[in-house]
Amino acid sequence: RYDWENPAVIKRNKEDGHVIAFSYDNALDAAERKDSPYKVTLNGKWKFHWQMGIDNCPPDFYEPNFDDSEWRYITVPSVWQTEGTGSAPYYYASTFPRAISRQKSKIPCIDHNMQEIGLYRRAFTLPENFDGKEIFLHFGAAKSAIEVYINGSFVGYSQGSMTPHEFDITKYIKSGINEVAVKCYRYSDAQYIEDQDMWLLCGLYREVYIFAEPKTCLRDFFITTDLDKDYKDSDTNLEVKVVNYEASAKTAKVAAYIEKDGKKQDIGSEEFTVDGKDSKTINLETVVKNPLKWSAETPELYTLVIELKVGDTVSYKSIRFGFKKVEIVGEKILFNGQPLMIRGTNRHDFDPDHGWAVPKERYYQDLDIMKRCNINAIRTSHYPDDPFFYELCDEYGFYVMDECDMESHGVRRKGVPGSNPVWTNAVVDKMQRMVLRDRNHACVFMWSLGNEAGDGTNFTKMKEAALELDKTRQFHYEGDFDLTKSDVISRMYPLPDIMKKLGNREPITISLYDNVANQLAADSKPIPKEAYTKPVILCEYAHAMENSLGNFQEYMDDFEKYDNMCGGFIWDFVDQSLRYKAPDGDHWLYGTDFEKSEPRRPFQLPNTTAMTGSNTYFCANGIVAADRKPHPSAYEVKKVYAEMKVLEKDLEKKEFTVKNKHLFTDLSEFDLKWTVTANGKEIESGIIDNLSVPPLSSKDITVPFSSDNLPNAECIITFSFLCKNKERYCEKGYEQSFDQIILKKMPEALPDNSKGKLQCVQIGTTATVQGENFTVKVTDGKIVSLRFDGKEYLKTPLKPNYFRALIDNDFSLTNFVPFLIPLHPYYTWRTATDTAQGTITAIDEGANGEIIIYVDWAVFSFSGVKSTYVIYPDGKIKVSHEGTPKRFTLLRFGTQMGLIPELNYVKWYGRGPQETYIDRKTGGKIAIHEMSVDDLEHHYMRPQENGNRVDVRYVEITDKDGKGLKFTAPYNTPLAFSAWHYTQNELERATHIHELKHKDITTFNFDLTQLGVGGDMPGDAHVREPYILHPNKKYAYSFTIESIKK
Repeated sequence: RYDWENPAVIKRNKEDGHVIAFSYDNALDAAERKDSPYKVTLNGKWKFHWQMGIDNCPPDFYEPNFDDSEWRYITVPSVWQTEGTGSAPYYYASTFPRAISRQKSKIPCIDHNMQEIGLYRRAFTLPENFDGKEIFLHFGAAKSAIEVYINGSFVGYSQGSMTPHEFDITKYIKSGINEVAVKCYRYSDAQYIEDQDMWLLCGLYREVYIFAEPKTCLRDFFITTDLDKDYKDSDTNLEVKVVNYEASAKTAKVAAYIEKDGKKQDIGSEEFTVDGKDSKTINLETVVKNPLKWSAETPELYTLVIELKVGDTVSYKSIRFGFKKVEIVGEKILFNGQPLMIRGTNRHDFDPDHGWAVPKERYYQDLDIMKRCNINAIRTSHYPDDPFFYELCDEYGFYVMDECDMESHGVRRKGVPGSNPVWTNAVVDKMQRMVLRDRNHACVFMWSLGNEAGDGTNFTKMKEAALELDKTRQFHYEGDFDLTKSDVISRMYPLPDIMKKLGNREPITISLYDNVANQLAADSKPIPKEAYTKPVILCEYAHAMENSLGNFQEYMDDFEKYDNMCGGFIWDFVDQSLRYKAPDGDHWLYGTDFEKSEPRRPFQLPNTTAMTGSNTYFCANGIVAADRKPHPSAYEVKKVYAEMKVLEKDLEKKEFTVKNKHLFTDLSEFDLKWTVTANGKEIESGIIDNLSVPPLSSKDITVPFSSDNLPNAECIITFSFLCKNKERYCEKGYEQSFDQIILKKMPEALPDNSKGKLQCVQIGTTATVQGENFTVKVTDGKIVSLRFDGKEYLKTPLKPNYFRALIDNDFSLTNFVPFLIPLHPYYTWRTATDTAQGTITAIDEGANGEIIIYVDWAVFSFSGVKSTYVIYPDGKIKVSHEGTPKRFTLLRFGTQMGLIPELNYVKWYGRGPQETYIDRKTGGKIAIHEMSVDDLEHHYMRPQENGNRVDVRYVEITDKDGKGLKFTAPYNTPLAFSAWHYTQNELERATHIHELKHKDITTFNFDLTQLGVGGDMPGDAHVREPYILHPNKKYAYSFTIESIKK
């Protein structure tokens, strides 16, 4: 049986996990973390051969004299699927590719004809300073299993994709030029426990290098800090593992110190003897008085330098670490003694052009965005990330839940890993390697045993093994059904009723539906009342699938309402969309695009959770796009997650309350600017001097605005928290958050008393109203022509609209059975919109000469649908519309028209500047905003409803000369609008954004409202009240249209 399908073999000659730290010849270079002279990268061009199936693989490919002249080159690190090798990416959210058998009696079983093999070769020159040292070959990560050869000799075998594969190659190496060869398998039995919701890629995708150590060396070490009861002084312990690779015993001395800002403190030193071919563990201890503490708000890092002296040989290693203490006290997670609120996100280690071979600049980009969005915590879903990620999180300040590379979603009910001893070694090994690699990082505040892998004693063994390596952190596992392994109560995607039960510590039982869902994809577990002794964390919530993240403010309200809740992690940060750079621009691809590339056997049944051969567009769940352009939901996250807030106290006294939710900082790093606007225009502003509010407290302030002289307009005071200094993630003056308070409500508009004579002619089903320099024509109930000063503004009629291009959440359960999507009830509203028939029932003349046109509509699945058009002598038009939907939840109640394409410039007074919806608008600032129609549109990976703005008082849409139309909402009923350079039906039909071409039209929507976007559940909106448009309820609204002449 091959090693790669034998769970009993997870490694051959593979080194144990350890801290990643390199040797130096002097303490200064070590402390400054310069490039080590004992590390040589093997990144770059390798010769490469790929094949499907295991037959006819070159048997001697690893021999130094093998002829690889016909092979292509591949870049290392990389994944095959982005390098044009012939290997295709597959996307499955909760099951396996066809090569992997899910039949319980056959597990593990891999189809040999569908197995893929990648052969790598390259030469390297051994540096002279490596002579006489122990030499190691390190692969930062490889998927899914590798065999390694040096100079024609087998070195070892390894699997376990997301932690390093390391081998001692000393006895295989020679002076001068050496040949390394690697046989990489796309699939191994490890795939059964690496079934994460992500693209299935493979290759050598993290850094590859060789490094050298003295024959007696610092092989591993672990520094721990234990703050006293006042969280002031630290008992600091350093555990050092010294390994002797020679046959004879060695006398050695280890010494260590810590340093920050030029100040050093010794930890201690010890002399000892380490036997030949053996290791020795040394413990050094000291008390550090009142060190600066590390937290996400104050990421204070110290440098640890360790010296090892063996005879005349002295070597040094160093890392950075932080003084901190994480503990669970009752139902709270305490970080340095303060109750931690996780404002977190899940994050996949992904790049659209390189897959899992993530360029370093992406890490900076991601963490910059997160800091700007007030995110303070990251769950490494669902595997350990590249080591560079943790280095940056230490520096930036993030609380990281480090998750083991262990998920068996598609077979977790089949004893994988469960309590099955077949899998014990593999899962324990995975956990140990993650902990050993990452335990010195300040940012790691909690370990996670994995994700969606069922339950069983193997998880207990993973935790026990990890505790032997680190007793300073707690453990998370959402799939812990008996609540014995996880130190927190973890839930995914709780609906409001479950949130209430969790907060009120009420028992949660499992329904028949839950039991069925648990067999397919879910992990809903019962929670008895007596189990509420731990903090509650949502390891996944707020499913941000494209146009989503409704109800996000409601989740934060619950986190702050219930004292046992500690926050959660959004699902998730970045869209996993692959970019194809085509002549006509970027093509953003998802699972469906590669279904036909996957080999299959005749009559092979589809997987139950991937009926079409992939999980389609479920790879796009981010608050940022794959290229890191923020989605509108990112701005909602920024506002809701903000840890500072201004509240109204007493408007008559101009008193407000500033609330500081930070644990350790006092807001003095911000200027608090206040601005008073009248109908969106600034009339007064100022700065609150010397703002300082202690952590977790509030402070009242008085704002000296002129309240006695506010104009007769809607007056709003906006508070902006502006960064005083340039930070690594933002410029000076960056607005970290804002709050708005209405000082004076919008006054009622004066009635239109314009007088004059209009000419109205009705011929058949058409009524034409002629005024001075304008004409309005109504046919079959629709305004079909709108001319001002001889210029026609309509390309398609103004008519009622009840449909929207369905967002992913609208599809609900049909997301999982895509062939049923055309039967979705929401398409009722497309039929209703497209087939609506209007009839002019009457035309009246008003007291001031205005013409009133009454229209009755016959609309599918509606009753009582009426419109009224009032055309005033000055050219202003009032449009009113009412109706009652039947049978199904309504998507939209509004009006749509096609305007001439020259109308490309938009100015509005309402929420913005980004897209907002009724259940995702907290992050939208009420102000006057301006942008082009092009910029109003938002391009989701799969085209869908987009570009909406809510709470709109008025909107102007004009050409480059400032001529166009103004749409105004009633003073007491703000409306919503959107505009695109394509039609709604074109938007609905497009499956990729590159298919959606701009046309010779400006589609304009002015709506009463839309159904909320939701997002409580994966791919299912679960829109909450009051954001549901219920059937059998009358909807009615009005607005005015007038021309703009500039």
